[in-house]
Amino acid sequence: MRPGREQYATTHSHPTAEQRGKDRHRRKHEMRFSNAFGVAHSKTRPWFNLLLDQDTPLYVDPFLVFDDNKPLWAGSKQEVTNFFDAAARLIEQSKGNQNSLAYQKALELLRFPEPNEFCLGLSMGAPHGSGTGPKAAREMAEILDLGRRYGHIEDLASIAGFNLFSNGIGLDRISDILCNILKHRFIRYTQKVSKKLGITVEPVTVKHPGWDRQRSRWLPDAKIELPKSPFGDGGILLAPERFLKEIPTVTPDEFWKWAELHEAHLLRQDFSYEIAQGLNQADRRLLARRFARKYPDKAAEYLRLVAQMPHLPYDVEMDPKGLVFWRETGEAMGKASPVTSAEVPTQRQQFPAFVELLATRFQHAVENTDLWRALWAGDSPQKEVVIQAIAGAMWTEVCRAAQVDISQEVNRGRGPVDFKFSKGWEDRALLEVKVIRSSGFFRGAATQLPQYMRTEQISYGVYLCVGHYGEDFAPARIKRVEDTIATLAKEKGIKIKLVLVDARRDNKASASKQ
Repeated sequence: MRPGREQYATTHSHPTAEQRGKDRHRRKHEMRFSNAFGVAHSKTRPWFNLLLDQDTPLYVDPFLVFDDNKPLWAGSKQEVTNFFDAAARLIEQSKGNQNSLAYQKALELLRFPEPNEFCLGLSMGAPHGSGTGPKAAREMAEILDLGRRYGHIEDLASIAGFNLFSNGIGLDRISDILCNILKHRFIRYTQKVSKKLGITVEPVTVKHPGWDRQRSRWLPDAKIELPKSPFGDGGILLAPERFLKEIPTVTPDEFWKWAELHEAHLLRQDFSYEIAQGLNQADRRLLARRFARKYPDKAAEYLRLVAQMPHLPYDVEMDPKGLVFWRETGEAMGKASPVTSAEVPTQRQQFPAFVELLATRFQHAVENTDLWRALWAGDSPQKEVVIQAIAGAMWTEVCRAAQVDISQEVNRGRGPVDFKFSKGWEDRALLEVKVIRSSGFFRGAATQLPQYMRTEQISYGVYLCVGHYGEDFAPARIKRVEDTIATLAKEKGIKIKLVLVDARRDNKASASKQ
């Protein structure tokens, strides 16, 4: 069974501010908000109990916020509409001159730094992203100008509608934009929760604490009293669980399906050749955006239809896709798989065996306990990034006991390698986790891991590959990777250990019944 909320809830009374201050450094490894501040969290507490050191792959959904009937969130849709209307008016004033003061002012208004205080993000990295930059601002300006000319600014209030016109406004950015515009509301919400729980707040710098409607610009960065994160100097902003979602409601794919059903004559008229040839997903999205730009009235009609539909949040309590409690899952498995003193590396030649042991422990846990369940999201294979996070949480527990340093996302060279293990300078190894069905399966073995081994001057690596279906383990598919690894070992003098993890469901029995 996947760990739930009750496994990290605390039941003690609120500690004093003095006690909380003494405990802050001790609790730094306790990553949940409730643990870090020594407060209880349960079903009756509607705020999301976020991880503080790593983003959770959920986002704040505009439709859920707009539908909320609590006083704090009343008028949210109108506020977002007013914001985009202000930007559209500046674009109109520019009369098409992108060098004009009005246009540049609009671009500045359409810059949204990532609101790191929320610790939400699909990449599941550390909460220090960059947000939307100049390119995204120009794309939004172009779409707003189109919306203004056709009278559809209000229909873009969901923000997700921008994704129908441009691929630069994805899911993470939808949440970033909304949380910037409504940040002052989330500040008040967090302060209210903190006061109720007796959590000490401190002045921390907050970017975009609000926007000035009269002057159509962001308010300057300000010191705001918020709970302070134990990871850096930033603050923490809480969001109600009922606002969080894992998949978007508005997508080019769904818009295309709607258009096929309701506007087939226009699709035949404008895209007859492409339709006759058949479309893959990338082509379909491209044509959906072309259709939206040519017929913005149709895009607006679709957005209004979606806005009227019921919108349901992600079920944080049950966590059906393992997006919330993956840390607890991995940590529990790590604690259940401690290393013996004989397995702790004390000499350089023992270090590769230790890293291989970590990989095979994960393999054993998936194949012989219920951990395989966490590698599935309902009826679909779990996202690769979540599998990596579960494995990392498990290995962190083991490495802490063995006094081995584990670092995630080694960002040098051509792309990130998932894990670097080290004990001093001499004892080092890299480990890459890949889902066999992913498009990067062969590239990881042939290019990514070897490139980083060369960049880091490391001679040993592990390539851990997770399969979910029988065809993933087809001999020809596996042999191709084995041959690649053997060739690299011969040509470059490096050693890569291949570890295959069988996460298939049809060959597993529940560990609780064994």
